[in-house]
Amino acid sequence: MKLDQLNYNQLKVLLAVYKHGQGHQAANELGMTASAVSRTLKGLRDIFKDSLFVRRSCGLIPTEKTNQLIPLAKKLVDQYQQIEQHYSVFTPEESGGQFTILAYDEFVYAVQKVVNDHILPEAPNLKFEIRTLSHDCTVEVANGDIDFMVVYEGFEGKNLNWDMFAETGDLYILANHRHPILAKEPNLADIARYPLLELDNYNDLTCPLLVNLCREVGHEMEVAGYTDSVATAMRMLADSNSITLSCNQFTRQFVDMVPHVDYVKLPDELARRVRERRRTERDIGNYILYGDINNSASFNWVKSKLIYGLEKEWRKASER
Repeated sequence: MKLDQLNYNQLKVLLAVYKHGQGHQAANELGMTASAVSRTLKGLRDIFKDSLFVRRSCGLIPTEKTNQLIPLAKKLVDQYQQIEQHYSVFTPEESGGQFTILAYDEFVYAVQKVVNDHILPEAPNLKFEIRTLSHDCTVEVANGDIDFMVVYEGFEGKNLNWDMFAETGDLYILANHRHPILAKEPNLADIARYPLLELDNYNDLTCPLLVNLCREVGHEMEVAGYTDSVATAMRMLADSNSITLSCNQFTRQFVDMVPHVDYVKLPDELARRVRERRRTERDIGNYILYGDINNSASFNWVKSKLIYGLEKEWRKASER
C-alpha cells in the first residue's frame, strides 16, 4: 500500500461513496463531478490494493476491507475537519458541496427564500435539496444523512443539536373569511361550536390541543380531519365551516395571499394555556435541528446563515 499518497480529499470521497452507495450522489454532496469521484476511487484502489466497492444493481457495495477502513477514515476526517475549522480561511464563494434540508410544510418557502437571498449570492457553488418533512427523520439527522431539519418543536436524541430562531408567541384561529368565529375575540365556548381541522405536525399527540382545552371546561369539539399540508388545509377551510389553530407566522403570511380564508388572534390567556399544554409533551419554539457529525466550516457557515435568515423572515412575517 502507498499510504504516503493518501490525502484528506480521498478520505472524504471514500466516506461519501460508502454513505450513499452511489458515485453521483457522493459527487453532489462534495461538490465534485462524477468523473472526479471515479478518478479518486481509482487512486484509492491503487493505494489499498483492493476494489473497495463492488457494483451491484442496488449500488456500490463495500468490500470487507472498506468496512474495516471506514471507522478509521471517519476519525481521520474528523481530525482534518477540526484543523479546517480552526485554522483554514473559509471563503464562501469558493466553497462547494450539497446540503439536504427537510422542513415542515409551513417553513419550506421561507427556507428556500433564505437559501436564495442569503446563501447562494455569497456561495453560488453550493447545492441544496429542500424537501417537505413527512416523517420523523431525527435518526437520519443524527447520522448525518440529512443536514438540517426546520421544525417548531424540540427533539430529544443522541447526537442531536438545535438552535431556536424564533419563539412561539401569538396563536391564530384560521377559517373561511365569512366565518362567525372571526367576528369577535373567540373563547372556548365559541371555538367548540365548530369542527376542527387539525394541522397535524404534532403527531405524538393523542388528541388535538384545542379539543383537550374545550373538554377541560365541559365543551366537546368535533374533529373534522387531519392534514400536514397547509395548501390542503386552506382549500378545506375555504369550503367548510371548520377552523384550525396555527402557531406559525409563515402560515399567517401565506393566508394573506389566499382568497376566502382569514384569521383571528387567539386571546393571550388562551394562547398561554395552549403553549403550556404543548410544553408538557415537547419544548415548543421554532428550531433548526442538526447532528454533530459534520463540523466543517461550510456546514457551520450554512447553519449560521439559516438561523439568521429564518429569524429575519420570521420577524418580517410577525410585523405584517
